This record gives sequence, C-alpha cells and structure tokens, in this order.
Amino acid sequence: MNASFDVVVVGGGVTGAAVGYGLAKRGVRTCLVDAVPTFSRASRANMGLIWCQSKALGCPQFVRWGFASSRAYGKLAEELRELTGIDTGYAPTGGIIPCLGEPELEQRAQFIEKLRLETEDGTYPASVLSRKELEGMLPKVPFGPEVSGGIWSNMDGYVDPLHLMFAFRKGFVKRGGTLIAGERVTEVTPAGGGYRLACGERTLECGKLVLAAGLGTRKLAAQLGADIPVFPNKSQVLLLERIPADVLPIPLLGIARTFGGTVMIGAAHENMGMDRTLTPEVLARNADWAIRVWPELARKRILRFWTGLRVWPKDAYPIYDRIPGHENAFVFAMHSAVSLAAVLERTLPDYVMGKPLPPDGSIFTLARFANGGNGFQGSAASSPHAQTPNK
Repeated sequence: MNASFDVVVVGGGVTGAAVGYGLAKRGVRTCLVDAVPTFSRASRANMGLIWCQSKALGCPQFVRWGFASSRAYGKLAEELRELTGIDTGYAPTGGIIPCLGEPELEQRAQFIEKLRLETEDGTYPASVLSRKELEGMLPKVPFGPEVSGGIWSNMDGYVDPLHLMFAFRKGFVKRGGTLIAGERVTEVTPAGGGYRLACGERTLECGKLVLAAGLGTRKLAAQLGADIPVFPNKSQVLLLERIPADVLPIPLLGIARTFGGTVMIGAAHENMGMDRTLTPEVLARNADWAIRVWPELARKRILRFWTGLRVWPKDAYPIYDRIPGHENAFVFAMHSAVSLAAVLERTLPDYVMGKPLPPDGSIFTLARFANGGNGFQGSAASSPHAQTPNK
C-alpha cells in the first residue's frame, strides 16, 4: 500500500489536475490525489466563464496573466480533445457585462479606461457597447428597459468546468500519471528531504509536494508550519431550463448558457465561512437582477439551485509559492482556476521542477501577506452587477 513518486499533487480540481497533467506530460512520475467531494467545491460549482476583462485595476501583471491564458486556451482544448476524446466545450465567444442605467455604463467605461492607461502599449481589449450595439450582438435576447448597454471583450469565453477537469484527469492518466480518487490526505510530514503523506490506508512518499486542495490547503499547510490565507467565499447559483444555442451565443457576466444548454445565473459573493446554507434573499436578489436584464427569464422553469464555496485568497489574487521553510513543497490557490487553467498548465509544472515563474506570475507569492499584510490593492474578481466595478 506504499508508493513513491517524484511529485504528489494533493487536490484534483481544475488547479491540481492542470498541474498534474502538465507534470505527467513532462515525464515526471506524478501522483494526483483527490478526496470524495462532500459539497459543491469550486471546480464543481462555477459558471465556466473564461473571464479576463474588467478586473485587477492596479495589477497589470494579473491582467496580462489572464489574457495569456485566454490566448492559450484553444490549443489546450484541442490537445485534450485529441488525447482524451473529451470535448471541454471551449468556445472563444467573447463576453459582455450588461449595464443597468447610464451611470453604471459610464462607471464601467471609466474603469476600462483606467485599465487601458495601465497597459504598456496603451491598448486594452474591451470596448463600450451602446444599447443598439448590444442588441445587434444578441438580437434574440429582448433586454429590459433599464439596460443601457454593456462592456464587450473578445478575450472572454466559455468552457465546461466539469469536462475540463475530467479531461485533465483522463489526460493525466494517459500520460502515465497515477490518480488516486476518493481518498483524502490527512497527514503530511517531512521525510528525508521529501515528504510522507497518509492517504487512507496508503503511505505516499515524494520528493516534491504540491498542495492544490482548495479550501483543504490551509489545514494541510499548517502541518508544515505555514498559515496560508485562503478562505471560503460562498456562491449561490440558479439553473434554468434549456434554451437554443443561438439565443445566447455570447455569455453575459452573471447569466450564461451552459455546455448542456441550460441557463445559469450566479452573482453572489458571501463571506460566510463554511456555511453552505441556501439564502432565499440572495437567490431572489440575483434573480431580480437577471430579470431586469432579460425579463423573459421570469417565465423560465427553475431546474435546481445550489451553493458552492470558492477558494478565496485574502486579496482575491492567486497564490503561487513555495511553502516557507520548505524548498520542495508548493502551494497553489486561487478562485480563478478555470480562467487561468491554460496558463497554469504551461507554467506551474516547470516551476515545481525548478524553473522560475514568468514575470507576470512570479509576483503572486506569500510575501505580500507577511507581517499581517493584506496583499495587493483592488480585486482580481469581476462583479456582475456592482454599482462601481472592482474598486
């Protein structure tokens, strides 16, 4: 029941599976361990948007990091499809933020202008849409009277998060990786320059350790003497009946057509600890906003609704770093794993194997939280219907 590997990756969601796949593709003897999900974890409870625009004012590195992932997604999706036969649903559709009222449209336009001023070449891949231009892009969506226009970027898109995760995992096995699914790592201890892990009735040994276990990362890292500032952030999601593909070919931030044709509404951000209780008031608020954008949704059947817990670093930006005091142990934590998956698969495996991260990724270390620091200013998140975007 014992086994030894070059690298053990703890966590088989999108982040861990992307890193594991990249390591196996490079010929590294890798084991990927994933516990049985007891609730809707981040990789299983998100809208699948590849969303890069309108976020991270004050952090141009993250802006470039996201756009780099968007540009790499097509090649990754095709590679996974050819290797595994799984269609990830990748669609480079672009994306739109709908705005209610002229003040919100103006605020978001100003935000885009500020992002543009932070770029090296003075350009930013997003533009303001008038109401008429918005209707021209989505002619089969009868927008509500309050909709004033929107913000458009061709760098956004959609991927089915479950298909993506399963494609990474199947590809990982096909590349020679060892997948242990349904087991939880309960203990991590240093051992002879590497690490020993208790995993059910197994003992795993490795030269290098990657903690990518989402909200479980903090507890495991604590066994190595580190406090990783990652917290749960609750989402609440409504799923409506199916619509034809040509009705909503471009996702709206907060309203999207899924790979299976259903309509998903999700906008809530709640810091409620591990509380996964559905809150009717929050669901109603999200639904009310969606109906103001698209009144016809009020006549659609609700198929189900659920909560999920996002992986939320203290400042909402990713964490890519070695665990302090452990040269061969790494922690990767972020809420934006779906958007960033393509760049993670390209860069984090090389980082684990000793190469430096690219400059735009290398700033996301734990050093920003030293001495009680709050990390970067601003936010890496993009709120669907905040009155003032991402300030």
